[in-house]
Amino acid sequence: MYEGAIPQLLPCSNLIELRNPVNLGVWLYEQCLHYGVEFRLNSQVVSANLSSKNEILSIGITSDDKKTSVLACDKMILATGPWTPAVFKKLFPDSSVKLEPVISAGEWFVFENPEPESEIAAAYFDDIVGEKLEFAGRNDHTIFATGVKTVNGTLPDLGEVPKPDPAGLAKLKTYSEIFLKHPRGGLRVISQGRSYRPENQSQVPVIAAIPSSQLSTSRNGDGKPSVFINSGHGSYGITLGMGSGKVMSQLVLERKPDVDVSSMGVSFDG
Repeated sequence: MYEGAIPQLLPCSNLIELRNPVNLGVWLYEQCLHYGVEFRLNSQVVSANLSSKNEILSIGITSDDKKTSVLACDKMILATGPWTPAVFKKLFPDSSVKLEPVISAGEWFVFENPEPESEIAAAYFDDIVGEKLEFAGRNDHTIFATGVKTVNGTLPDLGEVPKPDPAGLAKLKTYSEIFLKHPRGGLRVISQGRSYRPENQSQVPVIAAIPSSQLSTSRNGDGKPSVFINSGHGSYGITLGMGSGKVMSQLVLERKPDVDVSSMGVSFDG
């Protein structure tokens, strides 16, 4: 059916590089620890306390063992992926900020690379199969595969592992067996699952400081912005993550961002 089809290839070069998300995450975690960042794992932020000027004063945290604590803070960044709209609504229920939740899910596989010494590259078959299909060889001798994006389903609760769609996995596995066919035999599956991407209706990420006057409609706060949102990068979170983090730090520190983010704000009711 696809004999002779030519995929779009992106080999590694000085200009194009592929990142292994797991290894990148481990490196970032180690760097954060090196700079004194404290992680509160297995915990949820359940409340936010504002001053009379609508500036953040503290947050309430509940851990899995039901212990609660309060952390004082003067800045708060929400970067909770596809859960960002729900978390914001929970913490600021009478805010006029509009964050439209969008379902964008996809199944994935990690296969053992039957040619571990091969060059690292990415291949895109979207134009060939008429829907999203991509493979990426990684530097840990694996191949990452992902396929059709679906807008159906329900976002799992925070902390829950998303359950993949069996039909979606089967379709992706079939595509993989066609395009990754190897003379020495079939593909060995290392892991599989489903991911939910943080997307917005506009398909543009939100990188913004929230005006204090918009955090609560019950009072007109006139304080400085102290709540920030960094979310909605869709399939490009790894690609845009470093730059987005730098720009967010500039907003938090009240410095002029290196790039214009005026089109990456939020909308409001009314």
